[in-house]
Amino acid sequence: MTECVCTPASCERRPTVAVLGAGIAGLTAAHELAERGFVVTVYEPRRDERNGFCTAPAGTYPPVKLGGLAASQYSTVGSHDGSQAELRPFPGRRGRPRPPGRAVAGEHGFRFFPAYYLHIWDMFQRIPVYEPTHTGGWAPTSRTIYDNVRRVITQGVTVDGKPSLVFPRERPRSGAEFLGILGQLATVGLTFGDVATFQSRMLRYLVTSPLRRARELQNVSAYDFFVGHDSKTGTNQFSYTPPCEALLRQMPRVLAAFDSRWGDARTNLSTYLQLYLNMDRTDNKADGVLNGPTTEAWFDHWYRHLVALGVRFVHNAATRLDPPAFDAAEPPHLRPRVRITFADGTRATPDYTIVAVDAPAAEFITTALRAGGTGGTVAGLDGFTTLAPPPDGPLQPASTRPRTRRNPYAMDELGRVPWDRFQTLCGIQYYFDTEFQLLRGHMLYAGTDWALSSINQQGLWEKQPILDRDGHVSVLSVDIGNFNAPSRHLGKAARDCTPDEIAAEVWRQIVAALTGNVEAFAEEVLPWPAWYALDRGLVMAVGPGQGGGRPVRNETPYLVPIVGDWTNRPSSDPWNPHGTSWSSAPPEDWWLEDLEKRNVWQARHGGYQVHHNSVVFAGTWNKTFTRLTSMEAACESGRHAVNAILDHYVWVESGGVDRREKTTLRWEFPYGFLDQGLSSPIRLPTPAGDYCYVFDIENREPADTRALRTLDSKFCQQSLPHPLDVLAGWGAPVSPVPPPAGG
Repeated sequence: MTECVCTPASCERRPTVAVLGAGIAGLTAAHELAERGFVVTVYEPRRDERNGFCTAPAGTYPPVKLGGLAASQYSTVGSHDGSQAELRPFPGRRGRPRPPGRAVAGEHGFRFFPAYYLHIWDMFQRIPVYEPTHTGGWAPTSRTIYDNVRRVITQGVTVDGKPSLVFPRERPRSGAEFLGILGQLATVGLTFGDVATFQSRMLRYLVTSPLRRARELQNVSAYDFFVGHDSKTGTNQFSYTPPCEALLRQMPRVLAAFDSRWGDARTNLSTYLQLYLNMDRTDNKADGVLNGPTTEAWFDHWYRHLVALGVRFVHNAATRLDPPAFDAAEPPHLRPRVRITFADGTRATPDYTIVAVDAPAAEFITTALRAGGTGGTVAGLDGFTTLAPPPDGPLQPASTRPRTRRNPYAMDELGRVPWDRFQTLCGIQYYFDTEFQLLRGHMLYAGTDWALSSINQQGLWEKQPILDRDGHVSVLSVDIGNFNAPSRHLGKAARDCTPDEIAAEVWRQIVAALTGNVEAFAEEVLPWPAWYALDRGLVMAVGPGQGGGRPVRNETPYLVPIVGDWTNRPSSDPWNPHGTSWSSAPPEDWWLEDLEKRNVWQARHGGYQVHHNSVVFAGTWNKTFTRLTSMEAACESGRHAVNAILDHYVWVESGGVDRREKTTLRWEFPYGFLDQGLSSPIRLPTPAGDYCYVFDIENREPADTRALRTLDSKFCQQSLPHPLDVLAGWGAPVSPVPPPAGG
C-alpha cells in the first residue's frame, strides 16, 4: 500500500470546510467529509419553521431548515411574524373546520424513492434513527432511515375521464396478470401495437452505448426518439394511436414538469428505463416512501447524526465569494483561499468552500469570482439562470442568441417557453377532516390542464394525524407540473391565479379526472378538503410572508433537461472512481494552463473542479450520472464534490507534485473484484480517505444487453452507425423473431 503523502503536522489537523446550503447536496457533502475527519460548518439562511410554533423544549429542532426543496413544510392558521405560510380554509367549504393545535406537516410532491436511487439508499443505511434519552439527549439506535421506508406497490393513472387505472409497481406474477394489464390499457384506447412499438424503442435504447447516447441522443427529444423522427426528411418511422400519442406528450409534464418535445432523449429514457426495471425487484424497498413527514423521518435524525460527527450548523447566508489576489509565479498549491462574506457582515476563509445553494444563488454569489477571471464552472454560471431562453428554440446557435437578462425567481419571466431550462414545479397540500385515501401509492392525472399528480402521504405514515390536535386526519399532496397552461375552465394559467383560485381549480381538475364529469364539483362527489397550503417557494403579490394575490416569485425554480442543453451545464463531467463510466479528463496542456492562469484545478482523471484552491460546486444543476433533477442527483453531486476535495487535498499535501491519473492506493482486490454492479458498495481508498462511492445508472442496466452496448461503443468511436443498422444495411438474413423497432 502506498505511504500517506501527508506531513506529520498536516495529519494532525484536517482542513476546514464551509458548506453553503443545507439541502441534500450540502448535507451529503458534510456527512462524507465529517466521516473522513474534515472540520465542517454548514451555513443555511432559512430557519426551521417549527421553532417558535411548537411547545417543544429549546434545542428539540435544528436551528436551520434542513433538506432544501425536499423538506417538509409546516403551516399554521395565520402568521405569527409574517414569515409563516398560512394554512388556508378551502374556498367554499361548508361549516367551520377545526383549526389545528400545532403546525401541520405537508410535503412538496411525492417524496418518492425509486429503487434506482442508490446514492439515497446507501445514505439511508448510514444514518441511525435517534431516540430521546431520559437525560434529555438523543441516542442512536440499531435502526436506520432505511427502516423508515415503506414499499409502494400500486400506481394509479387517469386518462381523459376514463375509469382510473391501477397498476402494480412490480412485474406481473402470471400471464393472467399481464393480460389483465393489457386489458386495462385497452380501456383507454391503447393497442397491443402501441405497447409493442414503445417496448421495442425502449429495447433499442437499451442496446445503445452511453457514448452514442451522449453524442446523439442528448440532442434528440424523447418524443422524436419514440417516433423515429428523421430531421432531414421530416418524417416519422413509427406511429402510435392518437390516445398513445397523447400520453407520449403528456406524461413527462406530469412526471417531472418537462415537455417530451423538448426534453432530451437520454435523460428521459434513462429515467423511464430505471423506473421500468424497478418492477423486477424482489426486495422490500423496490419503490418506497417514508413512514412519516420527510423532515421527521429523515432530516431530524440526519441532523443529530451530523452533530455527533462534529458538524456545526450556523444560521447565515453567503452574499459573495471574493477571490484572493495571487501571484502567478507562486506555487499553485500554496495560493490563498477564497473568502466568504455573509449576510451579517462576518467573513470566513476556510480551506474549502462547497457551494451547494440553488443555481440562481450560486450565480449571484460567484459574481466576484467570475470578474476575477476564474474559468470552469464559475464561468459557466454566468447567465445560466439569468439569461432568457433563446427565442428560436434550444438549438439556436449561441452566436445569434440575444443576451437578455431576467430575474430567475420572477414568475413573469420563468418558463414562458417550453424549452426554458427552468420551470415551475410546485404543489399544494390538501388537509381533510375525514378519512380520504385514493390508493396506497401515486396518482398520475394524464390530460389535466395543469399536469397534476398526487399521493396520500398519511396513508403510509407510522403516526397518523389526530383531528383534535392536528385539525385533519388525512392529507393529499399534489404537484402542479404546468403553471403556464391555461385552464379550460378558468381560462387562465395557475401563475395568474390567487391561492384560493389555485386550490379550487386543482381540486376541480382532480375530481373531473377521477369521475369523468368535468362539471362535478359538489361535495357529495368526493369529500372536500378542510384546509390547504401552497408550497413555501411560491410568494404572492400582496401582503407579508407568502401573502395573497397571484404568484410573483418562485424561490425554487426547477431545472429540467432540455434538448442540446447538457453541455451548457456549468460543471465538468462526473467521474466514477471505479473507472467503469464514460467521462472526460483534462488534457495535459489544459491542466497546466488553467492551473497557471485561471487558478482552476482538476484531477488528472477528471471529475469536479476546484476553483482558487478552495471552491467546489454541488447541487442538481451540476452534471451527474443521475441527470434528472432529483434528491438522487443532489446526493450524487455532493459525493462528486467530496471526491474532488480528496483529490485536491492529496495534491496539496504532496507539495503540488502528485499528478497521478488515479489517486487510489494500490490495494489488491480478490479475483479482480472491483465494480459493485450488483452488490453493496466498496469504496476505493486514497491517502486522504476513501472515495465516496458513485453509482452510474447506465452501468446498472441489464447484463443481457451489455455485449451489444459494448460493441456499439466501439462502432461509435469509429463514427460508424449502430451495429444493428449496419447489419440491416448489409442485408442480413431476416430473423424469425421480430427485431426491435429501428434495428
